[in-house]
Amino acid sequence: MGIKKSHGLLFFIMLGITSLLWFLIRVVPRPSRMAYPCQRVAAANAAGFITWLLGSAVTFAIFRTAREKLRRSRHIVGLALIVLAVFAAGLTFMLPDLQPVRAGILKEDIPFEPTDLNQPIGIARGIFPGRVAWAHNPDAVQYNPAATNGYWWEDNNTIPEKVEEMFSHSIDAVTGATTDYEAWDLLFRFSNQLQGKGDVGYAPGEKIAIKANLLVGLAGGREKANAPGPAPQLLESIVEDLIEVAGVPGEHITIYDVSARIPDYIMSPFKNNEHPEYRKIRFVGNPGYITEERYLPAQADTTCRIHFADTTVTEVYLVRSVTESDYLINLANFKAHNMAGVTLCAKNLYGSVYIPAAGDLYTYGFGPIAPDGHAGLHRCAAVHDFEDGNVGFLPAREMGTYNYLVDILGHPEIYRKTLLYIVDGLYGSSIQNRIDKFVSFGRRYPASIFMSQDPVALESVCLDFLRNEPVCEANVHGYVDNYLHELAQADDPVSNMVYDPAGEGVPLPSLGVHEHWNNPVDRQYTRNLGTGEGIELYSVWLATGVEDGASSVRPFAGMQQNYPNPFTGVTTIPFTLDHPARIEIDIFDPTGRNLANLASGEYPAGDHSVSWDAGGFPAGVYFCRLSTAHGFEQTIKLQKFE
Repeated sequence: MGIKKSHGLLFFIMLGITSLLWFLIRVVPRPSRMAYPCQRVAAANAAGFITWLLGSAVTFAIFRTAREKLRRSRHIVGLALIVLAVFAAGLTFMLPDLQPVRAGILKEDIPFEPTDLNQPIGIARGIFPGRVAWAHNPDAVQYNPAATNGYWWEDNNTIPEKVEEMFSHSIDAVTGATTDYEAWDLLFRFSNQLQGKGDVGYAPGEKIAIKANLLVGLAGGREKANAPGPAPQLLESIVEDLIEVAGVPGEHITIYDVSARIPDYIMSPFKNNEHPEYRKIRFVGNPGYITEERYLPAQADTTCRIHFADTTVTEVYLVRSVTESDYLINLANFKAHNMAGVTLCAKNLYGSVYIPAAGDLYTYGFGPIAPDGHAGLHRCAAVHDFEDGNVGFLPAREMGTYNYLVDILGHPEIYRKTLLYIVDGLYGSSIQNRIDKFVSFGRRYPASIFMSQDPVALESVCLDFLRNEPVCEANVHGYVDNYLHELAQADDPVSNMVYDPAGEGVPLPSLGVHEHWNNPVDRQYTRNLGTGEGIELYSVWLATGVEDGASSVRPFAGMQQNYPNPFTGVTTIPFTLDHPARIEIDIFDPTGRNLANLASGEYPAGDHSVSWDAGGFPAGVYFCRLSTAHGFEQTIKLQKFE
């Protein structure tokens, strides 16, 4: 790559012409390709060739002028021009002998401003291909760091009932189900077909592993710290559904992160639960931190090697928590990262591997120390130049380059088994070791759950949120979506690597669809716009009231709480549309049974209301759901008395 002495003048000219043509053919029609390193080198070589060509022309013109001056006896001017021409010729003809011409940019200052908006690549996955459910409820998060009200992960700060409601509506939105039972059955059937088992649901005895990002402080686990991690309330909602709805015995559920010393606040809600099935759940963590029987030590499966496309990495294996399970759930956190830009579901899988060469505490997971030279595999993840005391200096992994995350996420033991990808955005993070309020969420915590069957679509959506958040600017920059391009195009990646992590001689297919939304206000992807087969962002709004400060995240339509509430006979549900839309408003009972349709059809912008006469229904809790043709969904709870 570049121009070297041994190439000679002829090669220099041929390379220059080729680079110029390549640049014109590839970059001019699609400027976003300029981010690829091969295109930057081509541009640099083309620029060098054009400079040489212009220099040659200028030198020739100066010689002609000098000869004319000498012919007219203007010897001083003529001699001066000859000296200038000789100097210009020297520079021009030295150019082919210079060291490689490189596109010089300071990697630390590379902003992330994608130009490929609403230009999907890859193949969308899922029951509803490319669908990402986004549940948002500011009422679910009430932690106030200025008050002495405990830690964010305690039930008085993260409200279990509201988190459970968010999870339930999200899983229904991803699958198109009306009950959680139906949603889980659809997920199991979809996964079993992907695994080649046929159209069958969950079978007794099958095991499920939940990979949670539990790396909330290795040394001691930071039991009493407000470090970011998965909300125990969300983990409880997932497990409750698995045990009480899907019928999975507690002894067949594993929650693991082999990188981590699992914090007590994660395990306590299960170990202290009065329900015996919850106490049977297995927790698996890093063996290096076990000083008492707090959790089970991780075990390697040395029969299941990851065959990295980078063949310099030879000894990395999956752990038994993965290989001995029939299904996986990937539960990540909504975090920016000072090395990788973001750390979501793909990077969450670092806690699923075993590296014999790493030694000590880093044998399990991608630790920063690895004597075999691959720096704990962190070198695959640096999206901008990075350096610290553990891993040393790591140069940016540029656009169009190989990324290890494709091999890990795409391994059949992981990709085919994963039922659901979830990003816990109840508390966002501008960096991996703290929680932050987000400007784009009205200077509040994000109070969100993101969920999908398509890991690439999910990470693309979360990246769009994080890259447009001012508090994340210091870390979300550089070549931060290179891995998403590689995942989406794993069958034909720009890097030209062959991704075959199982070593089966069969390269990976596309692992999902990637695109960026149209803008941070409308947040629409091609399936929302009806212009392509990319991502669909399906919004589920559950707040009973949002303060004016959060107006930046207002839905384009919304219900207010019904009145009276509680009620005995008839109740009124007001709602507002910011612009005309086709809507449905339905009443459901707690089992998900549709009891009544209150509105169906096109409604103009403005304030509206519908009424429900519940005289024929028993006292109890009911739910009213507003949904639109654009994927917006909101649910409120109604309470009927006798």
